[in-house]
Amino acid sequence: MIVGVPKEIKDHESRVGLVPSVVAALREAGHEVLVETHAGEGSSLTDAEYTAAAQELRPSFLRFMNSKNILVDGLHFEGAAMWTIHLLYTQYAVVRNVVIETYPGVQTDGIVVDSSRFVHLTDDYIDTGDDGIVIKSGKDADGLRVNRPTEDVTITGCTVHHAHGAVTIGSETSGGVRNIVASNITAVDTEAGIRIKSRRGRGGVVSNLRFSNWTMRNVGTAIDVTNFYMMEGETREPHGVLIPKSASTPAFENIAIDGVTIDGAKQLINVDGLPESPIDGLRISDVVGTGTLGAHLVHASGIELHNVQINVAKGPAFLVEDCPEAELDHVASRKLPATEPVVRMERSAGSIVRNSRTFTGVGNGVLLSLAPDMKGTVALQDLIAAPGKSVDYSANYDAPIK
Repeated sequence: MIVGVPKEIKDHESRVGLVPSVVAALREAGHEVLVETHAGEGSSLTDAEYTAAAQELRPSFLRFMNSKNILVDGLHFEGAAMWTIHLLYTQYAVVRNVVIETYPGVQTDGIVVDSSRFVHLTDDYIDTGDDGIVIKSGKDADGLRVNRPTEDVTITGCTVHHAHGAVTIGSETSGGVRNIVASNITAVDTEAGIRIKSRRGRGGVVSNLRFSNWTMRNVGTAIDVTNFYMMEGETREPHGVLIPKSASTPAFENIAIDGVTIDGAKQLINVDGLPESPIDGLRISDVVGTGTLGAHLVHASGIELHNVQINVAKGPAFLVEDCPEAELDHVASRKLPATEPVVRMERSAGSIVRNSRTFTGVGNGVLLSLAPDMKGTVALQDLIAAPGKSVDYSANYDAPIK
């Protein structure tokens, strides 16, 4: 496909096909237009070719680009061809009191903050067929080349309905994302609530994020932090596959999630880092939730859970794998299958479990199940088992460690 872009917007990943008449008009206006093909510069796109492809080209409803001092206030959007509000290379922007109703439209994300800074989103209602509020910063090699982060963004007082993720970071993280706060958010019927996603090839550092004071009802994955994001139809590599670390390896660090109430989720917490780039400095606290599956934590170094109660229909409440130096403090469950422990840990040496207890009639009464090779590698402090039960067990839930 031939792509023409004025020089000043060439650095962005999203490029627009230009017909010869548009190219000529831009050049006459003084823009330097680069015309590219897969084979390189020098070809041209005919008007007939553009017309044939035009029905597949969907623009954003409202886009601000290379802009500053922006206010969007009190607008109501019904339907969109693509992203509804797109802030690109923009700074000092406020989007408030906006209603967006595009459900079930495909890729009709509500508000997209893309390689922008000093943005405030407040008191918005979003009902969409894709991500509700999403933070991006460029994609793969082109995003790494441009290297423009999204930073210094506050999101507060918003309600999101039907979206893929209520508030999503990524998966386009190549330019980096930092200093983001999302507070006082309600998510209803969304596929995910808090969603932080990237994948191998994206690169970029995602750091200094805080999500506080959330309520969620009837969601897919309530808290989803993953570097294994897959597009539709793709198959992910197994957890144990190690790829050499490079500039295209994404990194997540310094993320705090606190004050979350979840009423019904297919999975309450999913943390899935890369073996070559474990998630670092993730802290989840003051969370209570009910759902089908509990917390599954994989490849997160030094992860901390404080005051987290998970009530589930399947599996242990907390399954911890490949998370060295994890800290579980005041973790509990009031509902578990009769055969399951509260916590199961594997390959997570140097961890600590403290100030936690089991309850009579919940699960199998076991607080902590350790894989056999973890015996003696986990510090236990102030743990209380259900009457007649030991605190920690081996891989066989019925065989206590002596």
